[in-house]
Amino acid sequence: MEIRVAGLFPVLICVAGLLILSACGSAAATASPANGITVVVGQADAGRTVQVKVGDTVRVTLQDDYPVPGSSVIWNVASSNQAVLTPGAVLRSTPMPSGPGKHDTYTGDFSAKAPGQAILDARGTTTCEAMTKQNCPDRDFKITVVVTG
Repeated sequence: MEIRVAGLFPVLICVAGLLILSACGSAAATASPANGITVVVGQADAGRTVQVKVGDTVRVTLQDDYPVPGSSVIWNVASSNQAVLTPGAVLRSTPMPSGPGKHDTYTGDFSAKAPGQAILDARGTTTCEAMTKQNCPDRDFKITVVVTG
């Protein structure tokens, strides 16, 4: 009888290990956005077309700028077709602007929900206390996102 228990012990250890690993794997799959990938885009991608699949996330990362006192560029991004590309979490690196000569990071996630096309419209709103608005124009660019099934 001792031989049977000793022979089963390595099998029981393997089964327990597999159960633990499978539990970890299912938790990680649940935590990811529908098991898709994250595609990161930014201002360098202006005018480009990006292709993703349903379940993927498109992450837009931009820098809010505060070049001199009284001036700033603050980014916001919108989807032209929210049925295809749905906005999600928006994060800024600090809750308050970091100050002159500094940068904060804007991060916006968009979930690919259905096949189709959407345009991400990134708008950088400027403030320039020492200049007229004509000398301190807003910045904007677009990125086309094609979602496949």
